Amino acid sequence: MAKKQIALVLGDGSGPEMMAQAVKVVKKAARLDGLDLEFIETPMGWNAYDKYKDTLPEESFKKAVEIGTIFFGGVGDFENDQTIGKEKPEMKPESRVLLALRKKMGLLLNFRPMIFYKSLSHLANVKPETIPDEGVKQIWIRFLLEDSYFGNTDLMKDIPENIKKKIGVKLKKDVTGDEEIVTDLAYYRKATVEKYLRAAFAYAKKSKLPLISIDKANVMARYDFWRRITNRIAEEFPEVELINQLVDSANSLLFTPAKLNGVIACGNEHGDILSDGAAASLGSMGMMASSAINPDTGAAMFESGAGTAPTIAGQDKANPLGRILTGALMLRHLGAEKGADSIERAVNTVLREGFRTGDLFLKGRDDPAKLLGTSAMGAKVLDIFNQPAGIN
Repeated sequence: MAKKQIALVLGDGSGPEMMAQAVKVVKKAARLDGLDLEFIETPMGWNAYDKYKDTLPEESFKKAVEIGTIFFGGVGDFENDQTIGKEKPEMKPESRVLLALRKKMGLLLNFRPMIFYKSLSHLANVKPETIPDEGVKQIWIRFLLEDSYFGNTDLMKDIPENIKKKIGVKLKKDVTGDEEIVTDLAYYRKATVEKYLRAAFAYAKKSKLPLISIDKANVMARYDFWRRITNRIAEEFPEVELINQLVDSANSLLFTPAKLNGVIACGNEHGDILSDGAAASLGSMGMMASSAINPDTGAAMFESGAGTAPTIAGQDKANPLGRILTGALMLRHLGAEKGADSIERAVNTVLREGFRTGDLFLKGRDDPAKLLGTSAMGAKVLDIFNQPAGIN
């Protein structure tokens, strides 16, 4: 059996509880493809700060980058953000950890699939009739580098001090709230946008789906730039239908999911916001799976978009399904297609059988006897693997 190391970040809040279930499922599923996964803990986040006095310990960072595949449990919680984070804002892990990993590993493509099944339409926060019999595929591919999230850190070194002061360019950790003006620089580089869009079009071609490009080209220069490059790259992929969609109108379509059926290309900021809205449309942020990939090296981080649920940490209430489905994305990236397919079928089976975590449970509709906690939901998914029909 082939062996593969995975850097494991258990995370903050309810992260460790959810990841414990996901690791069990993923390890079992990987064996269907003859793959033996070894998870190497690389602590990051506020949980790491307790021991290392750093939310991104150098040893963990170095090891995770070296391994090149990270299963990431989410970082951050409100209490530490408002206490330690207030005194040491540079330690807030959402920016310190995530942005550092994305930049160091060159994680350009952020896949966030939202699959609407007709048989599970009662779980979605949309009218059931908006989901056609054949279902809906929304494959969000967020451009994960550059844009407004990296602008100040990437470009400040090129700006004279007097200009920085005049236009208010600051790092987030240096903002006091007393400034007269504060500026976030947002940018795209031609080579990076072209690489990203070629990968998105190629994925759309393989998936036989249209490519829906989200922009704000009617107002913003960088999105006029984005649209011009998109239209040019589209000529290289005549088999793929291209739809240019303004971000505000795309927002209005989130709750009519069939109107956004396709591979959805969007910038860093727009992609972050819209894909969270799509997850809410699908039913719960707890169901969001996510992967971040370097298309050149294959380096990747697999992080559910569900957050860390710190308010219910230690209560065995958090929904582990987003982490488990993220594990399926990781297996597919590693070539373990049988395992990935089996996880997705098992999760759908559990939901079709009526089992729910609290975020999915609706009083009066769902059976209280099938309301499960974190560990019980993970065990229920594992049970499917013990049923031949669940893995064939």
